[in-house]
Amino acid sequence: MKLNDKEYEKLIHDAAAWDYEKKVSEWIVEHKYFVSARWGRKFRGLFLDYGCGTGLVSRYIANIEREIIGVDISKNMCKIAKRLWGIQVVVGDCLNLPFKDKAFDVICVSGVLHHFPHQLEKAFSEIGRCVRKAVCIIEPSSTPPRIFLRPILFLNKLYGWILFHLYKYTHLREKYTYSIFEKPLDPKRLVKLCEKEGLQISEIRFFNHIPRITFLPESFRRHLVNSMLSSDHGTDVEIIATRHHFEQK
Repeated sequence: MKLNDKEYEKLIHDAAAWDYEKKVSEWIVEHKYFVSARWGRKFRGLFLDYGCGTGLVSRYIANIEREIIGVDISKNMCKIAKRLWGIQVVVGDCLNLPFKDKAFDVICVSGVLHHFPHQLEKAFSEIGRCVRKAVCIIEPSSTPPRIFLRPILFLNKLYGWILFHLYKYTHLREKYTYSIFEKPLDPKRLVKLCEKEGLQISEIRFFNHIPRITFLPESFRRHLVNSMLSSDHGTDVEIIATRHHFEQK
């Protein structure tokens, strides 16, 4: 039986939900200090974690006592988000959100849109339909990272490739595999899609992601991430877009 795009994404994320939860530890520092927590402090109201996965965004927004609901196509990932972080979740399709118009004050999108690069217009149409105040986005960017960081990222990928092939016939092989649809996105296109939905760009900045190194303390990694925030290029882009009138803290 041939799977469509939605069925394929659901299958791979349901099958490896717990393994995925381990994978997102790569982004804990960024979300804890620079992304999710900042979105939560910046805005008030009801939040939607769009494509919540296992709750990487939700956990930090909930920590600062903001009300947030997660939606994801993967039933198993929603179970983990609820079990580990107490997040209210809905199993649903991000391209056909099961919510009323203007149901949320803020919609948070982290590492979701690059899973369907050929359906971005539909995704933004649904986001625009359901949001009242602001959209906060962070996605892999097609802009290059800092030059000195490129060999580090290459070696990290090579290390992962070697481990995958070395242990692929043993129990050590990881269950999670990246989607065949994943593709870095053009920040300019994301900006245009926000504007098409009547949203104004209030902030845009770039992260230069550093692979997680277990022996480095969190405080040092936080310093490294902060020192490499950029206004023009990086491995990932953060965009905050708002309606003309919204309430901030």
